[in-house]
Amino acid sequence: MHLSNQPSVNNYRILTRMLCLYRRVKKQERFLKDHLPVALAGLIPNIEQTFTATHIKRITKYWQLGLNLVCGNLYELSGKKLSAEENKRIVLLSVFGPLFDDLFDDKILDHEQITSLVTNPTTYVALKDTDRLVVKLYLEILRNLPGKDLFIEQLQAVACWQKESLKQLNENIAEDELYQVTYNKSYFAVLLYCAVLDDYPNEKVREILFPIAGLMQLTNDAFDVYKDVNNGVYTLPILYRNYEKLQQNFMNEVARINNLLWQLPASKKAKQNYAITIHSLHAMGWMALEQLKQVTTGIPTVADLRTLSRKALVCDMDSLKQIRKWLSHIRRIANYYDPSAGNLAAAITIAMPV
Repeated sequence: MHLSNQPSVNNYRILTRMLCLYRRVKKQERFLKDHLPVALAGLIPNIEQTFTATHIKRITKYWQLGLNLVCGNLYELSGKKLSAEENKRIVLLSVFGPLFDDLFDDKILDHEQITSLVTNPTTYVALKDTDRLVVKLYLEILRNLPGKDLFIEQLQAVACWQKESLKQLNENIAEDELYQVTYNKSYFAVLLYCAVLDDYPNEKVREILFPIAGLMQLTNDAFDVYKDVNNGVYTLPILYRNYEKLQQNFMNEVARINNLLWQLPASKKAKQNYAITIHSLHAMGWMALEQLKQVTTGIPTVADLRTLSRKALVCDMDSLKQIRKWLSHIRRIANYYDPSAGNLAAAITIAMPV
């Protein structure tokens, strides 16, 4: 559904925006490969020895998501440009992020140790190579950051929701609690990137970022079903396989995002570009949910889900047919509006876990 007072997003606008983003991403890959040793000079002198090709791939993914979907995209919406110092912080945070995640995922530190590192980085005594690198990067990010306290606060929230996400290893996690974890761990990760900017987003923008982040994580979960189900991680697409309900919630959130976005005091073109960019990721999530709905028909249990092949559970985006379908879904989602849609985000508490 589309209303006349909303800026309609047509195929031409979508195609030109996606081609622009594609060229940008390719250029960014070349840039980071050459720039990373310069950005980390003095912090990590032997990058080739410290980071494997897999590490570099993860860093690049974090950087491109943080830059294109969060920081750069927000600044484009308001007609601003990232400064050289802001760009440097985004790079540093993108190196920091995967290493910080490893502290949890690889059980390098317990939660109390991570809390100590986050709260008092200047006095924290590193125990291993990974947390030593984390502290170095953390202090460098804080060094010229206008809102140091804000960054520390958001990192504390990220750490808390990382801990809460351990509940996803339990198949008895309740659906509402799983929604809370799914949304909040993604939302505070998005806000952490916002916290390295000179201009932190206002309340109206943060209101939009919450459902955007939730759908980003749901998209990631829908694409990672094969990996997660075989690693004993319980996500919404794995544990609660009512895909019609998931998709209805998904579109309710899209309607919420679009309604809030069109109300912002930004130019029509800026709002169109913002919608296309964020919904390009969400459209992939929709396609992954559609595939899961088809291949899991007659699959009653998680154990049965584990018997399915990687090809069945992974949404392949490489074919021309899939790309055409993807562009079509971007247009549908970017133009979707439903005034009667419920607000799922309002039912999910944005709060620090106890």
